[in-house]
Amino acid sequence: MKAVSVFLLAVLACLPAAAKDFDLGYARTGMMLGQFRFAAWPAGLSVRCSDDPDRPKEVDRLLAIPRQMADMGAVRCALLRVDEAGKFSPATRNIGGAPVEVAAMFGPDPQGVKRLVQLFLQGPRSGYDGLVAHFTARLGKPVETTERLVRWAEPGMEAVVLHEDGDAALAMFVDWRLQELMNARMPVQAKR
Repeated sequence: MKAVSVFLLAVLACLPAAAKDFDLGYARTGMMLGQFRFAAWPAGLSVRCSDDPDRPKEVDRLLAIPRQMADMGAVRCALLRVDEAGKFSPATRNIGGAPVEVAAMFGPDPQGVKRLVQLFLQGPRSGYDGLVAHFTARLGKPVETTERLVRWAEPGMEAVVLHEDGDAALAMFVDWRLQELMNARMPVQAKR
């Protein structure tokens, strides 16, 4: 038994370090749509998706996706706030010291289960440095840094924080393995 334990420890020591979790705690790439939708969101917040039959009309633009993506089973979801009058608007979460809106794209895995492929955050331009610091604390040293973009990457995963000198700072996580599955299911344009 002792020899087996020593062998297992030796094998584990030789394995590559586990990839970092590309997540925000409450949302991570690869999670199922139901996990995201029914996470422990604070009272007054709700997740709505592009394929919900009772999708609030006031957030149609936020939840819009191309028809080809919807046809292959993809959905776009967003974290929304509901006011006293029952009206929906984008909700914010505090990340890196700034309020950010949260949206996500889900696509079917090989078994047809909708999983989080892309996670999007949008906040004020003043929150750019805080987002970079937050991502660095979670993901470690970035693989690329420019004046307007910071990027982290692991095999099959990527995270980016960027701004374009406008009013907004953007951040996203992408699971490239799931993204490639979605890409492969997209209908090919008919040749002319």
